[in-house]
Amino acid sequence: MEWPAGTRATLEIGFSDHNEENSVARIVTWIPWDSGFRGSGLKVGDLVVGHGDVRYTPDTIDDETRVGEANFGQWFDAQGLAPGDPFHLLVLRESEELRIEGKLGGPRSYRNQEGKALLSNEGPVGYEKDEFDYAWDAWYRQFVDLAKTILAGWDYYASTDTKGLAESLIPLADRIKFLEERYPGPFARAVRQDFEAMTASVAGERRELTTAALAYRSLGDIRAQVIAAAADRAFESFLAETGDSLLTATPNSPNAFEDDISHLIGRTIRLPEIGNREVLFETRKSWFRSGTGTGGYLIDRTSDPVRPLYEAISEYTEKVDPFFADYKVEFVGIVQAEAALVADAYREITVSGVRLVPHAVLVTGASNPEARLFVDLRNAATPEPFAGAHALEQGIERHHLEETDRPEDVLMTAFEALKIGDMETWLSCYADWKLRVSYERDSSYLYVDRTWEVIGSADAASIWDTARQRFNDDVYGVESAKVSLPRRVFDASSQTSASGGPQSVEEVRIVVNHIGKIGDEYRTFAGPMLHRRWDLQRLDEGPWRIVIPYGM
Repeated sequence: MEWPAGTRATLEIGFSDHNEENSVARIVTWIPWDSGFRGSGLKVGDLVVGHGDVRYTPDTIDDETRVGEANFGQWFDAQGLAPGDPFHLLVLRESEELRIEGKLGGPRSYRNQEGKALLSNEGPVGYEKDEFDYAWDAWYRQFVDLAKTILAGWDYYASTDTKGLAESLIPLADRIKFLEERYPGPFARAVRQDFEAMTASVAGERRELTTAALAYRSLGDIRAQVIAAAADRAFESFLAETGDSLLTATPNSPNAFEDDISHLIGRTIRLPEIGNREVLFETRKSWFRSGTGTGGYLIDRTSDPVRPLYEAISEYTEKVDPFFADYKVEFVGIVQAEAALVADAYREITVSGVRLVPHAVLVTGASNPEARLFVDLRNAATPEPFAGAHALEQGIERHHLEETDRPEDVLMTAFEALKIGDMETWLSCYADWKLRVSYERDSSYLYVDRTWEVIGSADAASIWDTARQRFNDDVYGVESAKVSLPRRVFDASSQTSASGGPQSVEEVRIVVNHIGKIGDEYRTFAGPMLHRRWDLQRLDEGPWRIVIPYGM
Protein backbone atom coordinates (compact mmCIF):
# COMPACT_ATOMS: atom_id res chain seq x y z
CA MET A 1 0.00 0.00 0.00
CA GLU A 2 1.23 3.49 -0.83
CA TRP A 3 1.12 5.73 2.22
CA PRO A 4 0.65 9.53 1.89
CA ALA A 5 3.67 11.56 2.91
CA GLY A 6 3.67 12.41 6.61
CA THR A 7 1.48 9.48 7.66
CA ARG A 8 2.31 8.51 11.24
CA ALA A 9 3.43 4.90 11.62
CA THR A 10 1.53 2.60 13.98
CA LEU A 11 2.13 -0.89 15.31
CA GLU A 12 -1.16 -2.53 14.33
CA ILE A 13 -1.35 -5.16 17.06
CA GLY A 14 -3.48 -5.43 20.20
CA PHE A 15 -1.69 -6.18 23.50
CA SER A 16 -2.50 -6.83 27.13
CA ASP A 17 -0.60 -7.83 30.26
CA HIS A 18 0.32 -11.47 30.68
CA ASN A 19 -1.61 -12.83 33.68
CA GLU A 20 1.20 -15.00 35.07
CA GLU A 21 3.00 -13.98 38.25
CA ASN A 22 6.49 -12.47 37.69
CA SER A 23 6.02 -12.41 33.91
CA VAL A 24 7.45 -9.42 32.03
CA ALA A 25 5.67 -10.33 28.79
CA ARG A 26 2.84 -8.66 26.94
CA ILE A 27 0.34 -11.00 25.32
CA VAL A 28 -0.89 -10.49 21.75
CA THR A 29 -4.67 -10.12 21.89
CA TRP A 30 -5.41 -9.31 18.24
CA ILE A 31 -3.80 -8.78 14.84
CA PRO A 32 -6.11 -6.79 12.50
CA TRP A 33 -6.73 -8.38 9.12
CA ASP A 34 -4.79 -5.61 7.29
CA SER A 35 -1.94 -5.37 9.82
CA GLY A 36 1.61 -5.59 8.51
CA PHE A 37 2.08 -8.50 10.95
CA ARG A 38 -0.51 -10.68 9.21
CA GLY A 39 1.39 -13.58 7.68
CA SER A 40 4.54 -12.79 9.67
CA GLY A 41 4.19 -15.84 11.92
CA LEU A 42 2.93 -13.83 14.90
CA LYS A 43 -0.12 -15.37 16.58
CA VAL A 44 -2.80 -14.19 18.97
CA GLY A 45 -1.74 -15.52 22.36
CA ASP A 46 1.99 -15.06 21.70
CA LEU A 47 4.04 -13.60 24.54
CA VAL A 48 6.10 -10.57 23.52
CA VAL A 49 9.22 -10.25 25.70
CA GLY A 50 10.97 -7.52 23.71
CA HIS A 51 10.81 -5.21 20.70
CA GLY A 52 13.56 -3.93 18.44
CA ASP A 53 16.73 -4.20 20.50
CA VAL A 54 14.87 -3.88 23.81
CA ARG A 55 14.43 -6.95 26.02
CA TYR A 56 11.86 -6.60 28.79
CA THR A 57 12.85 -6.62 32.47
CA PRO A 58 11.05 -5.64 35.67
CA ASP A 59 12.42 -2.10 35.12
CA THR A 60 10.71 -2.01 31.73
CA ILE A 61 7.43 -2.75 33.50
CA ASP A 62 7.95 0.13 35.89
CA ASP A 63 8.78 2.48 33.00
CA GLU A 64 5.68 1.35 31.03
CA THR A 65 7.70 1.20 27.81
CA ARG A 66 6.59 -2.24 26.60
CA VAL A 67 4.53 -2.50 23.42
CA GLY A 68 1.09 -1.03 23.84
CA GLU A 69 1.88 0.70 27.15
CA ALA A 70 1.60 4.37 28.01
CA ASN A 71 5.24 5.37 27.34
CA PHE A 72 5.87 3.07 24.38
CA GLY A 73 4.74 5.80 22.00
CA GLN A 74 7.57 8.11 23.10
CA TRP A 75 10.18 5.50 22.29
CA PHE A 76 8.39 4.63 19.03
CA ASP A 77 8.20 8.23 17.80
CA ALA A 78 11.87 8.78 18.60
CA GLN A 79 12.86 6.03 16.15
CA GLY A 80 11.67 8.04 13.13
CA LEU A 81 9.79 5.08 11.68
CA ALA A 82 7.37 5.25 8.75
CA PRO A 83 4.46 3.05 7.58
CA GLY A 84 5.81 0.06 5.70
CA ASP A 85 9.07 -0.07 7.67
CA PRO A 86 10.05 -3.42 9.17
CA PHE A 87 9.66 -3.91 12.91
CA HIS A 88 10.86 -6.75 15.12
CA LEU A 89 9.24 -8.42 18.11
CA LEU A 90 10.90 -10.92 20.43
CA VAL A 91 8.33 -13.63 21.12
CA LEU A 92 8.33 -16.42 23.71
CA ARG A 93 6.30 -19.38 22.45
CA GLU A 94 6.32 -22.73 24.30
CA SER A 95 9.65 -21.83 26.01
CA GLU A 96 11.24 -21.02 22.62
CA GLU A 97 12.28 -17.46 21.74
CA LEU A 98 11.45 -16.27 18.22
CA ARG A 99 12.40 -13.04 16.50
CA ILE A 100 9.44 -12.11 14.29
CA GLU A 101 9.52 -9.35 11.68
CA GLY A 102 6.47 -7.55 10.36
CA LYS A 103 5.70 -4.18 8.84
CA LEU A 104 4.34 -1.05 10.42
CA GLY A 105 1.04 0.40 9.26
CA GLY A 106 -0.85 3.62 9.66
CA PRO A 107 -4.36 5.10 9.86
CA ARG A 108 -6.56 4.00 6.95
CA SER A 109 -10.16 3.59 5.87
CA TYR A 110 -11.97 1.92 2.99
CA ARG A 111 -14.74 3.53 0.93
CA ASN A 112 -16.44 2.83 -2.39
CA GLN A 113 -17.07 5.34 -5.16
CA GLU A 114 -20.23 6.48 -3.43
CA GLY A 115 -18.30 7.26 -0.26
CA LYS A 116 -19.83 4.41 1.70
CA ALA A 117 -17.62 2.88 4.42
CA LEU A 118 -16.35 -0.59 3.58
CA LEU A 119 -14.70 -3.29 5.65
CA SER A 120 -12.08 -3.72 2.88
CA ASN A 121 -11.45 -2.48 -0.64
CA GLU A 122 -13.51 -5.40 -1.95
CA GLY A 123 -16.36 -4.80 0.49
CA PRO A 124 -18.79 -5.37 2.02
CA VAL A 125 -20.46 -2.06 2.92
CA GLY A 126 -20.37 -1.84 6.70
CA TYR A 127 -24.00 -0.97 7.37
CA GLU A 128 -25.51 -3.31 4.78
CA LYS A 129 -26.91 -6.73 5.71
CA ASP A 130 -27.07 -8.49 2.36
CA GLU A 131 -29.09 -11.64 3.09
CA PHE A 132 -28.54 -11.67 6.85
CA ASP A 133 -30.21 -10.36 9.98
CA TYR A 134 -27.77 -7.61 10.92
CA ALA A 135 -25.11 -5.37 9.40
CA TRP A 136 -21.63 -6.50 8.39
CA ASP A 137 -19.77 -4.11 10.68
CA ALA A 138 -21.74 -5.31 13.73
CA TRP A 139 -21.23 -8.93 12.67
CA TYR A 140 -17.49 -8.44 12.23
CA ARG A 141 -17.14 -6.75 15.64
CA GLN A 142 -18.73 -9.82 17.22
CA PHE A 143 -16.52 -12.07 15.13
CA VAL A 144 -13.39 -10.26 16.35
CA ASP A 145 -14.53 -10.39 19.98
CA LEU A 146 -15.06 -14.15 19.70
CA ALA A 147 -11.72 -14.60 17.93
CA LYS A 148 -9.91 -12.69 20.68
CA THR A 149 -11.48 -14.95 23.30
CA ILE A 150 -10.70 -18.21 21.54
CA LEU A 151 -7.28 -17.48 20.05
CA ALA A 152 -5.90 -16.10 23.31
CA GLY A 153 -5.70 -19.69 24.48
CA TRP A 154 -7.46 -21.75 27.10
CA ASP A 155 -5.72 -20.14 30.07
CA TYR A 156 -6.08 -16.42 29.38
CA TYR A 157 -9.74 -16.13 30.35
CA ALA A 158 -11.26 -17.82 33.38
CA SER A 159 -13.75 -20.66 32.87
CA THR A 160 -13.04 -21.17 29.17
CA ASP A 161 -15.64 -23.58 27.77
CA THR A 162 -14.36 -25.03 24.51
CA LYS A 163 -17.52 -27.04 23.84
CA GLY A 164 -19.67 -23.94 24.24
CA LEU A 165 -17.30 -21.89 22.10
CA ALA A 166 -17.39 -24.57 19.40
CA GLU A 167 -21.17 -24.26 19.28
CA SER A 168 -20.91 -20.47 18.96
CA LEU A 169 -18.82 -20.92 15.79
CA ILE A 170 -21.47 -22.93 13.95
CA PRO A 171 -23.70 -19.95 12.95
CA LEU A 172 -20.69 -18.12 11.48
CA ALA A 173 -19.97 -20.66 8.74
CA ASP A 174 -22.71 -19.65 6.27
CA ARG A 175 -21.90 -15.95 6.45
CA ILE A 176 -18.18 -16.56 5.96
CA LYS A 177 -18.93 -18.68 2.89
CA PHE A 178 -21.12 -15.86 1.54
CA LEU A 179 -18.34 -13.34 2.22
CA GLU A 180 -15.83 -15.39 0.26
CA GLU A 181 -18.17 -15.81 -2.70
CA ARG A 182 -19.52 -12.24 -2.87
CA TYR A 183 -16.45 -10.25 -1.70
CA PRO A 184 -13.34 -12.32 -2.43
CA GLY A 185 -10.06 -10.74 -1.41
CA PRO A 186 -7.58 -10.36 1.47
CA PHE A 187 -10.31 -9.54 4.01
CA ALA A 188 -12.36 -12.63 3.22
CA ARG A 189 -9.24 -14.80 3.27
CA ALA A 190 -8.23 -13.38 6.68
CA VAL A 191 -11.69 -14.05 8.09
CA ARG A 192 -11.53 -17.63 6.83
CA GLN A 193 -8.06 -18.12 8.34
CA ASP A 194 -9.23 -16.78 11.71
CA PHE A 195 -12.32 -18.99 11.61
CA GLU A 196 -10.26 -22.10 10.89
CA ALA A 197 -7.78 -21.20 13.63
CA MET A 198 -10.66 -20.82 16.09
CA THR A 199 -12.19 -24.11 15.00
CA ALA A 200 -8.87 -25.90 15.50
CA SER A 201 -8.38 -24.31 18.92
CA VAL A 202 -11.73 -25.32 20.40
CA ALA A 203 -11.55 -28.80 18.85
CA GLY A 204 -8.64 -29.68 21.15
CA GLU A 205 -6.14 -32.41 20.39
CA ARG A 206 -7.00 -36.03 19.71
CA ARG A 207 -6.02 -38.60 22.31
CA GLU A 208 -6.09 -42.38 22.45
CA LEU A 209 -7.46 -43.84 25.68
CA THR A 210 -7.01 -47.55 26.27
CA THR A 211 -9.60 -49.89 27.73
CA ALA A 212 -7.47 -50.07 30.86
CA ALA A 213 -7.44 -46.28 31.16
CA LEU A 214 -11.24 -46.23 31.03
CA ALA A 215 -11.85 -49.25 33.27
CA TYR A 216 -12.44 -47.02 36.29
CA ARG A 217 -15.71 -45.80 34.75
CA SER A 218 -17.28 -49.24 35.30
CA LEU A 219 -16.01 -49.58 38.88
CA GLY A 220 -19.04 -47.84 40.32
CA ASP A 221 -21.50 -50.24 38.69
CA ILE A 222 -19.43 -53.27 39.72
CA ARG A 223 -19.20 -52.08 43.31
CA ALA A 224 -22.90 -51.18 43.38
CA GLN A 225 -23.79 -54.73 42.40
CA VAL A 226 -21.55 -56.16 45.12
CA ILE A 227 -23.02 -53.86 47.78
CA ALA A 228 -26.60 -54.51 46.63
CA ALA A 229 -26.08 -58.25 46.94
CA ALA A 230 -24.54 -57.81 50.40
CA ALA A 231 -27.45 -55.54 51.39
CA ASP A 232 -30.04 -58.12 50.38
CA ARG A 233 -28.27 -60.85 52.36
CA ALA A 234 -27.78 -58.66 55.42
CA PHE A 235 -31.37 -57.40 55.41
CA GLU A 236 -32.74 -60.91 55.12
CA SER A 237 -30.49 -62.04 57.96
CA PHE A 238 -31.58 -59.10 60.12
CA LEU A 239 -35.28 -59.86 59.58
CA ALA A 240 -34.68 -63.51 60.44
CA GLU A 241 -32.90 -62.41 63.62
CA THR A 242 -35.92 -60.39 64.77
CA GLY A 243 -38.02 -63.56 64.81
CA ASP A 244 -41.41 -63.36 66.47
CA SER A 245 -40.83 -59.83 67.74
CA LEU A 246 -41.56 -58.52 64.23
CA LEU A 247 -45.21 -57.53 63.89
CA THR A 248 -46.59 -58.37 60.48
CA ALA A 249 -50.08 -56.91 60.82
CA THR A 250 -49.81 -53.29 61.90
CA PRO A 251 -51.99 -50.21 61.47
CA ASN A 252 -50.84 -48.04 58.56
CA SER A 253 -51.20 -44.63 60.23
CA PRO A 254 -51.80 -44.86 64.00
CA ASN A 255 -52.74 -41.66 65.77
CA ALA A 256 -51.02 -41.66 69.16
CA PHE A 257 -53.64 -39.39 70.72
CA GLU A 258 -56.76 -41.00 69.33
CA ASP A 259 -55.93 -44.70 68.86
CA ASP A 260 -54.99 -47.41 71.32
CA ILE A 261 -51.33 -48.15 70.55
CA SER A 262 -50.55 -50.19 73.66
CA HIS A 263 -50.19 -53.40 71.66
CA LEU A 264 -47.52 -51.72 69.47
CA ILE A 265 -45.25 -50.43 72.22
CA GLY A 266 -41.98 -52.31 72.39
CA ARG A 267 -42.69 -54.31 69.23
CA THR A 268 -40.56 -54.36 66.10
CA ILE A 269 -42.14 -52.76 63.03
CA ARG A 270 -41.05 -52.84 59.39
CA LEU A 271 -42.10 -49.65 57.65
CA PRO A 272 -42.75 -49.27 53.92
CA GLU A 273 -40.33 -47.21 51.85
CA ILE A 274 -40.07 -43.53 52.74
CA GLY A 275 -38.92 -40.93 50.19
CA ASN A 276 -38.11 -37.24 50.39
CA ARG A 277 -41.77 -36.34 50.08
CA GLU A 278 -42.52 -38.14 53.33
CA VAL A 279 -40.15 -35.95 55.38
CA LEU A 280 -41.73 -33.43 57.78
CA PHE A 281 -39.92 -30.24 58.74
CA GLU A 282 -40.22 -28.26 61.94
CA THR A 283 -38.23 -25.21 62.99
CA ARG A 284 -35.48 -27.19 64.73
CA LYS A 285 -36.15 -30.77 63.73
CA SER A 286 -37.16 -32.93 60.83
CA TRP A 287 -38.81 -36.34 60.80
CA PHE A 288 -39.12 -39.38 58.60
CA ARG A 289 -42.83 -40.17 58.42
CA SER A 290 -44.65 -43.28 57.29
CA GLY A 291 -48.38 -42.85 57.11
CA THR A 292 -51.23 -40.69 55.89
CA GLY A 293 -53.73 -38.25 57.35
CA THR A 294 -52.98 -37.06 60.89
CA GLY A 295 -51.23 -40.21 62.10
CA GLY A 296 -48.25 -42.38 61.25
CA TYR A 297 -44.85 -43.57 62.45
CA LEU A 298 -42.23 -40.88 63.10
CA ILE A 299 -38.44 -41.13 63.25
CA ASP A 300 -36.38 -38.20 64.47
CA ARG A 301 -33.88 -37.53 61.65
CA THR A 302 -31.46 -35.81 64.07
CA SER A 303 -31.43 -38.58 66.69
CA ASP A 304 -28.32 -40.65 67.46
CA PRO A 305 -29.68 -43.93 66.03
CA VAL A 306 -30.11 -42.30 62.60
CA ARG A 307 -26.60 -40.83 62.33
CA PRO A 308 -24.99 -44.04 61.03
CA LEU A 309 -27.37 -43.81 58.08
CA TYR A 310 -25.85 -40.50 56.96
CA GLU A 311 -22.32 -41.77 57.51
CA ALA A 312 -23.10 -44.84 55.41
CA ILE A 313 -24.57 -42.79 52.57
CA SER A 314 -21.53 -40.50 52.66
CA GLU A 315 -19.22 -43.54 52.49
CA TYR A 316 -21.27 -45.07 49.66
CA THR A 317 -21.15 -41.81 47.72
CA GLU A 318 -17.40 -41.55 48.34
CA LYS A 319 -16.46 -45.02 47.14
CA VAL A 320 -19.29 -46.31 44.96
CA ASP A 321 -21.55 -43.74 43.30
CA PRO A 322 -20.73 -40.01 43.42
CA PHE A 323 -24.21 -39.22 42.06
CA PHE A 324 -26.07 -41.06 44.85
CA ALA A 325 -28.19 -38.30 46.34
CA ASP A 326 -31.89 -39.13 45.92
CA TYR A 327 -32.89 -42.27 47.78
CA LYS A 328 -35.67 -44.06 49.66
CA VAL A 329 -35.36 -45.69 53.08
CA GLU A 330 -37.07 -48.73 54.56
CA PHE A 331 -36.72 -48.75 58.36
CA VAL A 332 -37.09 -51.56 60.86
CA GLY A 333 -37.39 -50.33 64.44
CA ILE A 334 -39.07 -50.52 67.82
CA VAL A 335 -42.20 -48.54 68.73
CA GLN A 336 -41.79 -46.24 71.73
CA ALA A 337 -44.33 -45.37 74.39
CA GLU A 338 -43.70 -41.66 73.95
CA ALA A 339 -45.87 -40.07 71.27
CA ALA A 340 -44.79 -37.27 68.93
CA LEU A 341 -46.76 -34.21 67.85
CA VAL A 342 -45.21 -32.69 64.71
CA ALA A 343 -46.37 -29.54 62.94
CA ASP A 344 -45.03 -28.90 59.43
CA ALA A 345 -45.79 -25.23 58.77
CA TYR A 346 -44.79 -25.43 55.11
CA ARG A 347 -47.28 -28.21 54.34
CA GLU A 348 -49.74 -26.89 56.91
CA ILE A 349 -50.27 -30.29 58.50
CA THR A 350 -50.03 -31.59 62.06
CA VAL A 351 -49.28 -35.25 62.74
CA SER A 352 -49.95 -37.07 66.02
CA GLY A 353 -47.65 -39.99 65.43
CA VAL A 354 -46.01 -42.95 67.06
CA ARG A 355 -42.26 -42.67 67.69
CA LEU A 356 -40.05 -45.34 66.26
CA VAL A 357 -36.39 -45.94 67.15
CA PRO A 358 -34.79 -47.52 64.05
CA HIS A 359 -32.49 -50.51 64.37
CA ALA A 360 -31.82 -51.09 60.68
CA VAL A 361 -32.49 -49.49 57.31
CA LEU A 362 -32.41 -50.59 53.70
CA VAL A 363 -31.53 -47.68 51.40
CA THR A 364 -32.56 -47.81 47.73
CA GLY A 365 -31.78 -45.36 44.95
CA ALA A 366 -34.90 -43.43 44.03
CA SER A 367 -34.13 -43.47 40.31
CA ASN A 368 -32.13 -46.71 40.34
CA PRO A 369 -33.64 -49.45 42.53
CA GLU A 370 -30.66 -51.68 41.71
CA ALA A 371 -28.53 -49.45 43.95
CA ARG A 372 -29.08 -50.65 47.53
CA LEU A 373 -27.22 -50.63 50.82
CA PHE A 374 -28.10 -52.03 54.22
CA VAL A 375 -27.16 -50.22 57.43
CA ASP A 376 -27.35 -51.83 60.88
CA LEU A 377 -28.14 -48.89 63.19
CA ARG A 378 -27.67 -50.71 66.48
CA ASN A 379 -24.72 -49.48 68.53
CA ALA A 380 -21.58 -51.52 67.84
CA ALA A 381 -23.62 -54.13 66.01
CA THR A 382 -21.16 -54.06 63.13
CA PRO A 383 -17.92 -52.15 62.42
CA GLU A 384 -18.97 -51.67 58.79
CA PRO A 385 -20.70 -48.42 57.73
CA PHE A 386 -22.87 -50.61 55.47
CA ALA A 387 -22.97 -54.27 54.54
CA GLY A 388 -20.09 -55.23 52.27
CA ALA A 389 -18.05 -52.07 52.92
CA HIS A 390 -14.97 -53.92 54.19
CA ALA A 391 -14.77 -56.08 51.08
CA LEU A 392 -15.05 -52.92 49.02
CA GLU A 393 -12.17 -51.33 50.92
CA GLN A 394 -9.96 -54.36 50.34
CA GLY A 395 -10.61 -54.09 46.59
CA ILE A 396 -9.08 -50.61 46.30
CA GLU A 397 -5.51 -50.77 45.03
CA ARG A 398 -3.81 -47.73 46.51
CA HIS A 399 -0.87 -45.96 44.93
CA HIS A 400 1.55 -45.07 47.68
CA LEU A 401 3.29 -41.73 47.39
CA GLU A 402 7.07 -41.73 47.48
CA GLU A 403 9.25 -38.99 48.93
CA THR A 404 11.03 -38.71 45.58
CA ASP A 405 7.89 -38.39 43.41
CA ARG A 406 8.01 -35.54 40.93
CA PRO A 407 5.31 -32.87 41.28
CA GLU A 408 3.49 -34.15 38.19
CA ASP A 409 3.56 -37.67 39.69
CA VAL A 410 1.90 -36.40 42.86
CA LEU A 411 -0.79 -34.57 40.88
CA MET A 412 -1.54 -37.58 38.70
CA THR A 413 -1.71 -39.77 41.82
CA ALA A 414 -4.43 -37.46 43.17
CA PHE A 415 -6.41 -37.85 39.95
CA GLU A 416 -5.99 -41.62 39.90
CA ALA A 417 -7.19 -41.79 43.52
CA LEU A 418 -10.33 -39.89 42.49
CA LYS A 419 -11.00 -42.37 39.73
CA ILE A 420 -10.92 -45.43 41.96
CA GLY A 421 -12.55 -43.89 45.04
CA ASP A 422 -9.44 -43.79 47.25
CA MET A 423 -10.05 -40.71 49.39
CA GLU A 424 -7.23 -41.49 51.82
CA THR A 425 -4.54 -41.33 49.14
CA TRP A 426 -6.20 -38.33 47.51
CA LEU A 427 -6.06 -36.30 50.71
CA SER A 428 -2.42 -37.27 51.26
CA CYS A 429 -1.53 -35.48 48.00
CA TYR A 430 -2.45 -32.10 49.51
CA ALA A 431 -0.21 -29.95 51.67
CA ASP A 432 -0.62 -29.49 55.42
CA TRP A 433 0.96 -26.05 55.37
CA LYS A 434 0.34 -22.57 54.00
CA LEU A 435 2.77 -19.77 53.21
CA ARG A 436 1.45 -16.70 55.01
CA VAL A 437 2.33 -13.06 55.51
CA SER A 438 2.53 -11.64 59.03
CA TYR A 439 1.98 -7.90 59.22
CA GLU A 440 3.60 -5.91 62.00
CA ARG A 441 3.71 -2.21 62.71
CA ASP A 442 6.90 -1.43 60.81
CA SER A 443 7.33 -4.44 58.55
CA SER A 444 5.94 -7.73 57.32
CA TYR A 445 7.45 -11.14 56.82
CA LEU A 446 6.60 -14.54 55.37
CA TYR A 447 6.26 -17.66 57.45
CA VAL A 448 5.06 -21.25 57.00
CA ASP A 449 1.86 -22.07 58.88
CA ARG A 450 2.05 -25.79 59.72
CA THR A 451 -1.44 -25.85 61.29
CA TRP A 452 -3.14 -25.36 57.93
CA GLU A 453 -4.89 -27.99 55.84
CA VAL A 454 -5.32 -27.18 52.15
CA ILE A 455 -8.43 -29.36 52.12
CA GLY A 456 -10.00 -29.47 55.55
CA SER A 457 -12.45 -32.02 56.83
CA ALA A 458 -15.36 -29.60 56.43
CA ASP A 459 -14.78 -29.21 52.68
CA ALA A 460 -13.23 -32.53 51.71
CA ALA A 461 -16.44 -34.46 51.02
CA SER A 462 -17.94 -31.74 48.83
CA ILE A 463 -14.75 -31.25 46.78
CA TRP A 464 -14.29 -35.01 46.48
CA ASP A 465 -17.85 -35.74 45.35
CA THR A 466 -17.84 -32.94 42.78
CA ALA A 467 -14.53 -34.11 41.28
CA ARG A 468 -15.66 -37.75 41.22
CA GLN A 469 -18.84 -36.74 39.44
CA ARG A 470 -16.83 -35.03 36.70
CA PHE A 471 -14.64 -38.12 36.28
CA ASN A 472 -17.80 -40.16 35.75
CA ASP A 473 -19.43 -37.58 33.51
CA ASP A 474 -17.61 -35.47 30.89
CA VAL A 475 -13.98 -36.01 31.99
CA TYR A 476 -12.39 -39.26 30.82
CA GLY A 477 -8.79 -38.51 31.71
CA VAL A 478 -6.28 -35.87 32.80
CA GLU A 479 -2.72 -35.41 31.58
CA SER A 480 0.16 -33.18 32.57
CA ALA A 481 0.78 -30.74 29.71
CA LYS A 482 3.44 -28.40 31.09
CA VAL A 483 5.51 -28.20 34.27
CA SER A 484 7.30 -24.99 35.22
CA LEU A 485 10.76 -24.90 36.67
CA PRO A 486 10.79 -24.80 40.49
CA ARG A 487 11.12 -21.34 41.98
CA ARG A 488 11.86 -20.45 45.58
CA VAL A 489 8.95 -18.57 47.13
CA PHE A 490 10.26 -18.57 50.70
CA ASP A 491 13.75 -18.30 52.14
CA ALA A 492 13.94 -18.12 55.93
CA SER A 493 17.33 -16.39 55.82
CA SER A 494 15.79 -13.36 54.09
CA GLN A 495 12.95 -12.93 56.58
CA THR A 496 13.09 -10.33 59.35
CA SER A 497 11.66 -12.72 61.90
CA ALA A 498 13.60 -15.93 62.48
CA SER A 499 11.71 -19.13 63.04
CA GLY A 500 12.47 -22.73 63.76
CA GLY A 501 10.24 -23.89 60.91
CA PRO A 502 11.10 -24.79 57.31
CA GLN A 503 14.02 -22.88 55.82
CA SER A 504 12.81 -22.84 52.22
CA VAL A 505 9.70 -23.38 50.12
CA GLU A 506 9.81 -24.16 46.42
CA GLU A 507 6.85 -23.99 44.07
CA VAL A 508 5.99 -25.28 40.61
CA ARG A 509 2.97 -24.71 38.40
CA ILE A 510 1.56 -27.57 36.35
CA VAL A 511 -0.83 -27.03 33.44
CA VAL A 512 -3.04 -30.03 32.79
CA ASN A 513 -5.27 -31.08 29.92
CA HIS A 514 -8.65 -32.60 30.61
CA ILE A 515 -9.73 -35.25 28.12
CA GLY A 516 -13.35 -35.64 27.10
CA LYS A 517 -15.35 -37.50 24.51
CA ILE A 518 -16.49 -35.52 21.49
CA GLY A 519 -18.43 -37.67 19.09
CA ASP A 520 -16.52 -40.91 18.82
CA GLU A 521 -13.16 -39.34 19.64
CA TYR A 522 -11.34 -38.53 22.85
CA ARG A 523 -10.03 -34.95 22.79
CA THR A 524 -8.58 -32.41 25.15
CA PHE A 525 -11.02 -29.71 26.21
CA ALA A 526 -11.58 -26.92 28.71
CA GLY A 527 -14.78 -26.45 30.64
CA PRO A 528 -16.41 -24.65 33.56
CA MET A 529 -14.97 -25.55 36.98
CA LEU A 530 -12.11 -27.51 35.43
CA HIS A 531 -8.83 -26.13 36.77
CA ARG A 532 -5.97 -26.32 34.31
CA ARG A 533 -3.32 -24.64 36.47
CA TRP A 534 -2.18 -26.38 39.64
CA ASP A 535 0.41 -25.15 42.15
CA LEU A 536 2.52 -27.58 44.18
CA GLN A 537 5.13 -26.80 46.84
CA ARG A 538 7.74 -28.59 48.90
CA LEU A 539 9.45 -27.72 52.17
CA ASP A 540 13.23 -28.05 52.48
CA GLU A 541 13.66 -30.46 49.54
CA GLY A 542 10.84 -32.62 50.94
CA PRO A 543 7.94 -34.21 49.04
CA TRP A 544 5.83 -32.14 46.67
CA ARG A 545 2.22 -31.50 47.65
CA ILE A 546 -0.74 -29.66 46.11
CA VAL A 547 -1.35 -26.24 47.71
CA ILE A 548 -4.64 -25.19 46.08
CA PRO A 549 -8.04 -26.50 47.27
CA TYR A 550 -9.22 -27.93 43.96
CA GLY A 551 -10.48 -31.41 43.20
CA MET A 552 -10.78 -31.20 39.43
